[in-house]
Amino acid sequence: MNRVWKQFPASESIAQRLALWSSHSEFGFCFRGDGWGAKNGNDCKVLAGAGMFSTYSGALNTASDFIDHANDYVFSSLGYDLKNSLEKLSSENALSIEIDALVLCIPKIVVFEKDKEISIGIRSEILPEITHSEVLQQIESVETFDITQKVSTPHFKWTREQFVTKIKEAKKYIQLGEIYQANICQEVIWSEAQIDPASLFNLGFESNPNPFSVYVRLQDKHILSWSPERFLSFDDRKVLSQPMKGTAPRGVTKQEDELHKKELAQSEKDRRENVMIVDMVRNDLSHFAEKNSVKVPELYKIDTYPSVYQMHSTVISTLRPKVPQFDVLLKAFPMGSMTGAPKIRAMQIIDNLETSSRGIFSGTIGLFTPDGKADFNVVIRTLIYDRNKQLLSAHVGGGITALSDEESEYEECLVKLEPIQKLLYEIEK
Repeated sequence: MNRVWKQFPASESIAQRLALWSSHSEFGFCFRGDGWGAKNGNDCKVLAGAGMFSTYSGALNTASDFIDHANDYVFSSLGYDLKNSLEKLSSENALSIEIDALVLCIPKIVVFEKDKEISIGIRSEILPEITHSEVLQQIESVETFDITQKVSTPHFKWTREQFVTKIKEAKKYIQLGEIYQANICQEVIWSEAQIDPASLFNLGFESNPNPFSVYVRLQDKHILSWSPERFLSFDDRKVLSQPMKGTAPRGVTKQEDELHKKELAQSEKDRRENVMIVDMVRNDLSHFAEKNSVKVPELYKIDTYPSVYQMHSTVISTLRPKVPQFDVLLKAFPMGSMTGAPKIRAMQIIDNLETSSRGIFSGTIGLFTPDGKADFNVVIRTLIYDRNKQLLSAHVGGGITALSDEESEYEECLVKLEPIQKLLYEIEK
């Protein structure tokens, strides 16, 4: 790695400015939230990169070599349909917004804020003409766009009745014993949308500061993810996964709020759903783990967010020596919390029942660092924007078990979508 670093005092608005700054390059990433790196000793508040020095477009089986030889920050996104290259699967559903299934890229400039300091790292052999002070000036002087924008009425790909029918069909597969659980999602579309993606991302983070939020620009495509869920985290050979299954809305009053939390904690349906995914993650991690190292230190933990309660569990393991982290990522992909169990049959059924390709939704976005660490989220609570098409897309769904109530599942989808709906409604005022 040939990256030259310099530190400067950080302004109070640096996190918002870094998202805007990263959006001014054709390729940019901005990671925000207190989850990123929290389990492996990295407590920076925001990390961004812009201008891609190198991107990977080769085969999956050589991607690990690209990451290892980089010895640098590698920003990554894996779309859900990458599964078709990992297993004998196919997808016939239409994709509203096309984003490459695999993106691996090394940024020309990396910036992060930690302990009230901003650190700027430049690939000096690629950008000899720019100084660290000039990069800082670009960040501090970046324009804050007018958040007043135009968004149409949302179009749900399924009506309520159609959604209920899909859930009933999924439950038939469960009753036949083909699967134990399936995650069924539908797409929501806003056409003729005119937004500033980075400004909207910042506004959404202010109201929902979820721990694994990330903004990504890939030329004319933009990803605005306010994800609460970690997929995999690596600290050298230590691996951690935190599958999230089980959602309840926040209450209006304190008493109602506590009741919703208690009901989620005691919900047999949600606990069954959660433990099924935990067992799948344990199996996924065991393929590359040292013997007896796969453990479950947390089960059925309830986390509090501005609009919902979520149930999550934690699975850890230790990798065998010389196992590439990216290989572990692929073995566990797609994450069980977004597929079902058994995973392959569940994914076949999902493709049969759903009518939209998921694209980046249900995939993962994250980064590898030069010191042997990596962290990846689950792409949920996410908007995808195609500036050329003026199209906004979101997916929403939930895990279905034999105990699922169709109407309750539909209402849970609305609860998950509400923060995004509210955000888009607010900018229309």
